[in-house]
Amino acid sequence: MATQASTTTHVNARLDASAWTEAALDLLASRGIDGVRVEILAKHLSVTKGSFYWHFKDRDTLLASMLAHWRREATLALIERLDRGEVSPEQRLRHLLRLPLTGRRSARAAEVELAIRLWGRRDPRANAALEEVDKLRLKYIARLLAKSGARLDEVDARAVLAYSYMRVAATLVAREAADMMAQCEALLIGGNRPD
Repeated sequence: MATQASTTTHVNARLDASAWTEAALDLLASRGIDGVRVEILAKHLSVTKGSFYWHFKDRDTLLASMLAHWRREATLALIERLDRGEVSPEQRLRHLLRLPLTGRRSARAAEVELAIRLWGRRDPRANAALEEVDKLRLKYIARLLAKSGARLDEVDARAVLAYSYMRVAATLVAREAADMMAQCEALLIGGNRPD
């Protein structure tokens, strides 16, 4: 009995608002917005509801935190990482186009994004976050396309096509299909296909 109490205390000591937000995003991905409940989160994190209220005023504050966290991590932080270093705009575009097709982390990100898009159909705040993120992503892709030499009168349309590909590629293209990915990238980015 003492072991369980000390374990719970240890978990509580390191549990912060970010941990609650991440757990809420996991629940969102698996259960939808109606499944994001304080009681369920507390049970999932093995803590009391009181821990939640230490970090958040109410569920609505958590929902706002989830959207802000998703916007920051799935868009702003990603753009910052891509813009670091001496990587060409074309290489950054190729990296972006392959993101949905690589790894477990990408699969989780896709699940969270789909859940946020479904949430956005009925919640104006989630919808506004989606619109903002879509605009930021399209603007970034268009900028990279322009820097890669795409015709300026085609940049916006090509950005929409590239973004659409990123949204559905994981459901259409096998991860092992490197040649197919390279062909799609060449068509979307333009220029020569990498060897």
